[in-house]
Amino acid sequence: MASGEDRPQDRTEPLEGDAAAGTPTEREDDSPPRRRALRRRRARLLHITTTAVVAVLGAIVGLLLVPATKVEVGPLTASVHLRPSLASETVLLLPPVGEVVFDSHTAPVRIEARVKGVDVEKAEALFYADSGFAELQRTAPEAITSAAALNAALNALFAAAGAGLAVGLTFRRVRRSLAAAGGAVAVVGASVGAASVTFSPESLNQPKFEGLLSQAAYIADLGHGTVIDYQSYRDTLAEFVGQVSALYIAADSLPVGLDQENLITVLHVSDIHDNPQAYDVIRELNSQFAIDVVIDTGDIVSWGTPLENELLHSIGGLDVPYVYISGNHDGAAAAATIEAQPNATVVDNEVVEVAGLRIAGIGDPRFAADDDSDAGGWREGDEAVIASAFQLGDTIETHDRENPEEPVDLALLHDPTKPKGLLGRVPMVLSGHMHTSNVELDREESGTDWLTVGSTGGALASGGVAPVLQGDDPLELTARMLYFDKDTRRLVAYDDIVMGGLGLVSVSIQRSQMPEEVPELEVPEGAETPEGTVPPEQEVEPGEGLPDEDRVTPTDPVSPLPEMSDGGQG
Repeated sequence: MASGEDRPQDRTEPLEGDAAAGTPTEREDDSPPRRRALRRRRARLLHITTTAVVAVLGAIVGLLLVPATKVEVGPLTASVHLRPSLASETVLLLPPVGEVVFDSHTAPVRIEARVKGVDVEKAEALFYADSGFAELQRTAPEAITSAAALNAALNALFAAAGAGLAVGLTFRRVRRSLAAAGGAVAVVGASVGAASVTFSPESLNQPKFEGLLSQAAYIADLGHGTVIDYQSYRDTLAEFVGQVSALYIAADSLPVGLDQENLITVLHVSDIHDNPQAYDVIRELNSQFAIDVVIDTGDIVSWGTPLENELLHSIGGLDVPYVYISGNHDGAAAAATIEAQPNATVVDNEVVEVAGLRIAGIGDPRFAADDDSDAGGWREGDEAVIASAFQLGDTIETHDRENPEEPVDLALLHDPTKPKGLLGRVPMVLSGHMHTSNVELDREESGTDWLTVGSTGGALASGGVAPVLQGDDPLELTARMLYFDKDTRRLVAYDDIVMGGLGLVSVSIQRSQMPEEVPELEVPEGAETPEGTVPPEQEVEPGEGLPDEDRVTPTDPVSPLPEMSDGGQG
């Protein structure tokens, strides 16, 4: 019994096996000193985590406050900005036409270069001087590199200041604040260093276009090697500067010279001919220029088929009012589809007010006429076109007599070749139809300015493909930006925008100022409305338009209707 009683007492002594089993460790874990040590470690870990979070937030705020670094690169004045980003890329920002993006390095850094302005005289000297590009090749890389290095230093400084201040104000610990600032400098330095080490000059040969540039590819044959042999980073950068300079030479300091606050900005488009790219261009131009109204002078489709009309729903997605008249290719179904869009107004022998402008317009009295009718082809619709211009002219004169304080500001007529009915009756007429742009101020000394714009769709589905198939250049995509004074509602300037068609890499913008002297309106001799000009079947009731069956139709169209799968025709 004694020995049996001794066994429990023996077990009170720690055995080697028991120690290995962890019994004393469990007792140690349960001890107050151990618990205190564990709490201290958890507290330190929490302090480190919260300090890191506060430091990161402070560094981010600091980085957001970093100013861009100004740099002169040849004729360009630009700003260089390094930003933290998950997208490792270099971006060239070209207001107002968009941006060019390069996948240039591997680091959480976005390098932005924004063109702020161009010394046009210096740019022209660059193009005409024999040594201009050689000088640019020598100086441009150093200028960009120096600006990027300075901006990187500013990033490190602002990040350190932001992190240090945030931690110092939060925890009131100087050492912790200094450690946070040092950590921010280290992280920024490592990121910039990684970007520098991994930067690939070859990436400049593979640009991605954003904004308007994505719709009208921008720099002449850039990345295709068909014109420029990109052998080095220096040559590439120099060529970039030259091409950007060319854009702004064409624009002639585009953003300067107009009081945008006192202007009505109108985008004139025409002859889209089923090209969906035109709506993308309109959308991007609206984002860059803040357009007040789009005016479309017809031929938005080519054959009037239901499939084409479906494309017209794109108009409803444009965040801008859209005023339209029918062209000779547009059927009543196309007009009805456009009228159904929430932002659209179809005008037919009436006067409407949109965006502060009083606009008169009338649809083309022909239907499904071929593209070459004005070049000696089908002429059966001439008399109808003449009559429609006089109808609109009479409508304008009636409106102006009844509203002497609110006269019509501009008229819309698809075909500009038969102008008499509008001359001297309205200050300005906008037209299309010709697929080439033209400006005729004070036409026939009537006081009426007549502006015709080319094809905003490159006449894609109506002859625009033919030149390409024949090995020639495609038709350009054209549009015109019109700037009207809000008070006088007179045109003060306009920009002609020309983009390469069907993949050609080009875009140009040219500004023209209107003369200060405004001629008086006067109907030319012999341009008064003749008696019986409009046949009864051609009379257009305001806002209704002519039914397709009453419009003049070609008997032998040059461009036949497309074959439909069900055998029908639009």
